[in-house]
Amino acid sequence: MFSLSRKTTYIILAGIMVLAFLLRFHNIGKHGLAGDEKYSLFVSQFVSYEGNNQRNSVRKPDSPYFTPREFWSEKSIHDFFDSIARIDTGNGALYTYSLHYWTQLVGLQDADLRFLSLIFNLLTVLLTYVFVNRHFKSSNLALLASFLAAVSPFNITYSQVARNYALLFFFSLLATHLFLIILEKEKNNKSSLAFYLYYGLSALACELCHISAFPLFLIHGLYVIIYVRKLRVWVGLALAMLIPAMGVIAWLKSDGGRWLIEYVENSVKSYNIMARTAPDDYLSVATLPNIFKQLRFVVSSAFITSEGLYIHLSGLKNTIIALVSVLAGLSCFRWLPSDKLKVAGICGLLTLDFFLYSTARLHFMVLTLNIVLLFILLGTLLQKSKAANHSLLVFLSMLTLLPFVFLILFSIQDGNTFRIMPRYIGYMYAFGIVLTALLIRQILLLESSVKYALALLLGVQLVLVCGIVVNIWEDKAPRYFMHFAEPRKENPYKLAADKIVNLYAKGDTVVYCSFLDNSTPGGKDLPPFSVVDAQLTNFYLPKNSEIIQRVNPKEQNRIFIKKPDGRQILITDLEKSRY
Repeated sequence: MFSLSRKTTYIILAGIMVLAFLLRFHNIGKHGLAGDEKYSLFVSQFVSYEGNNQRNSVRKPDSPYFTPREFWSEKSIHDFFDSIARIDTGNGALYTYSLHYWTQLVGLQDADLRFLSLIFNLLTVLLTYVFVNRHFKSSNLALLASFLAAVSPFNITYSQVARNYALLFFFSLLATHLFLIILEKEKNNKSSLAFYLYYGLSALACELCHISAFPLFLIHGLYVIIYVRKLRVWVGLALAMLIPAMGVIAWLKSDGGRWLIEYVENSVKSYNIMARTAPDDYLSVATLPNIFKQLRFVVSSAFITSEGLYIHLSGLKNTIIALVSVLAGLSCFRWLPSDKLKVAGICGLLTLDFFLYSTARLHFMVLTLNIVLLFILLGTLLQKSKAANHSLLVFLSMLTLLPFVFLILFSIQDGNTFRIMPRYIGYMYAFGIVLTALLIRQILLLESSVKYALALLLGVQLVLVCGIVVNIWEDKAPRYFMHFAEPRKENPYKLAADKIVNLYAKGDTVVYCSFLDNSTPGGKDLPPFSVVDAQLTNFYLPKNSEIIQRVNPKEQNRIFIKKPDGRQILITDLEKSRY
């Protein structure tokens, strides 16, 4: 392949970074906070969900009235512990604590909250270039991998989510990068003491972003067992892993993390009840058919060449056509005597397939591309079994494929399929990007003109990916994180707060609804009424204002201003916008 000058490489990389930023920034604050994002907001402001640490405001024992000034009373580290233990299971402490200081700098608007994720995902795109360029010695391959990371719908989604995942994905790639640097330096008998420290700290950062990332380091350990024969490396890595081990133990003993294990055990019981009584596409009893049915969705979204396929691929007939066409195409490539005949045979098959598929024609053609890529991977592993970089290719395959095994094991252990979700193995996505870039390079290096037909299918998938990105912007994307039947509207609590500021007059009282969601089993010592809607609105009210407010336990959905003469001015109705 042709080589680029360093200047040209950096110009292209800069263009990729600009593209990545624009794709992630567009509409980043358009849709209101949903689900777990709200928990990030609460914990980052050291405010307990339902007001356990707000006995001087929304949970006054002797008065129903409170003000924004009281709501925003000074909080301490103990309030952080209380807030994260009660609603975020004690998980993701590094992210929410970092978000606390981030919001002090930039504010609490939805885009502000999500921008921290955007920054770390941009850093992941850049680190993808560094990772590939350093370990695979190819700037061209590094540019391809960083481009794939830039346009990835999976990455774009998590760049627009105010949760710990983008931070986790970055530190997962960084820890693996440092791990390979250590092995490289030790192989060349160079000092690597500092890198052992950096590696241990990166591993700790991963676990404090999400404790379920530990399989990544089991894969690191498995690679060492298979390929490393240097006692110094074993000892050094073992000592480095004491950092995350001691850090996690310290966190689990703190007031913020001490309930994590108990919470997980209780949530497993709750999900098992829901799986038996109200199963759906994302939660069912962990039988092998249910596991593999849900795993299709996760596998599809885990590789950019297959993203979006699981929605459209259906029907035994179409699947058989896809499999048979791949086998026929490989036979053409292997046995036809001339390149022209190979190209004609494969193009003929693609044309025939297009007319034979009864639905989702382009998507099924892209499925055949993915099967071909799998054959290319197997062929490459066999051909390069004695090559110098064979172990690196095996390691990359382990990092990409073994997380799915862990998902299956977790599901069987839990008894339900809840954890078979893309975000729980998102730490492997960057490695899937790199592996995909390697396989695409193998296609481009083919001496046969068949590569142009395969490149055409890659182009088709790129167009389909662009469609998914547009759906992400419009909040119509597949369920990478959350999915809604209708696109979310702008944050209703921010709109309500703005309206309150404009309409409130001295003597008025803002009255909040109280919606207590008892649909999920579990929990104890639940409050008699909810103050969450009041809390979420107060996040956007002026911090020093003296607006008089109270919660009406009998009101389900409306927020209104009550005038001294008894008149009511409706602020908003939250019935369909709580998300």
